[in-house]
Amino acid sequence: MELTNFAFFPPIDDIKNELIKRLEIDFPKINFLILNDESEVLENIHIIEAGYGWISPEAIRNAKKLKWLANPDSGSFVNDSGKDGWFYKELVEHPLVVTNPRGIYFDYIGNHVMAYLLSLSKRLPDFLEAQRKRSWNKNANRHKAIHLDEATIMIVGAGGIGQEVGRLCKAFNMKVIGVDPKFEKLKYFDKLITQKEIEKEISEVDILVSTVMHTPETHYMFNLELFKKMKKTSIFINVGRGKTTSLDDLVNALENNILSGAGLDVFEEEPLPSNHKLWTTPGVIITPHVALLDAGDTITNRRYEIIKKNISLFNQGKKLHNIVDKEKWY
Repeated sequence: MELTNFAFFPPIDDIKNELIKRLEIDFPKINFLILNDESEVLENIHIIEAGYGWISPEAIRNAKKLKWLANPDSGSFVNDSGKDGWFYKELVEHPLVVTNPRGIYFDYIGNHVMAYLLSLSKRLPDFLEAQRKRSWNKNANRHKAIHLDEATIMIVGAGGIGQEVGRLCKAFNMKVIGVDPKFEKLKYFDKLITQKEIEKEISEVDILVSTVMHTPETHYMFNLELFKKMKKTSIFINVGRGKTTSLDDLVNALENNILSGAGLDVFEEEPLPSNHKLWTTPGVIITPHVALLDAGDTITNRRYEIIKKNISLFNQGKKLHNIVDKEKWY
C-alpha cells in the first residue's frame, strides 16, 4: 500500500511547516494535510493513513485507516499521574505503528554533557562564585576535584546520546557503565547493566548521567534514596527528561553534602520557577533546555531525512526505521 495522505497534527509550528514544504516536493502524489486544531483532527481522522504528532484518545477511536504515527520527539510525555500520557491505553492497543526520530541529537547533547562534566569535575562553579566576589581564593572549591582518568561514569540510557557520551568519556580514560535493557555489549562501555542493578554499582560512581525519557518506570527514579548511596564527591547530570528527577530531593542532597554538584538542562517544571531553591544552590549549573543550542537547521535536516526514509519504506511495504515498542514507550 502506498500512502495517499499524511497528516501533520497540531500544534503546527515553523519546523512542521518546513517539513511539509520539503515533503510536498519529494512526494508529489501524497496529499499532506495540515490540521490546525482538535476540531480539524476529529473532522478528518477517519481518512488519515499516516501522521506526524500526537492524537487524542477521542480522535483515535475513529482512526480506522491510520497505519503509522511519527512521534516528533525521541521521548514521550507523561501526565501528572506518572502512569499515562503520549502512549495512552487506546493508542497502545491500536494496530498503528509508532516511530520516533531517535539518533538525531546524539552529538549536540553529548557535547552539552561534557561541558557539564568538565566544569563540575574541576569545581568551576565554586571558582566562578569566587570570581564574582573578586576573591583570589585557591581553595574556593567546596569538594575535591574529580580526576577523570580515575573516575567512573554511569550513563543511564545507552542509546545514541548515551553512546556518544561513552565515546567521549573513553577519550579521558574513564570507566564507563551503561544502564540500558536493549544492549548486552557496546563499544566504549566497560559494563552494561539493567535499571534494577543500579543500586549494586552506584556506590562506585563518580558521575551519574541521565539521558532517559520519562516513562512510568523512570518516574522520579533519581531521588534522595538513590543519591544517599552515592559518593559525597559525586555529581549528577540530567539531559533526558525532567520528571525522572525529584528536584526537591536533589536540592536536599546538594545542601547536605550528599552530592557535590549537578548539571541540569531539563526540569520537573519548565520554566524552572524563579523562586526555586535550585537557582541558588552551590555547585549547580542550570541551562534552560538548550542542549541543542544553535543546532536548528542540522536537526531539522536530520528529522526530515528520517521522515523521508520512512515514507519511502512504507510505500515499499518494508519495516519502518526507529519503531517504538508502544507498551514500553521506547
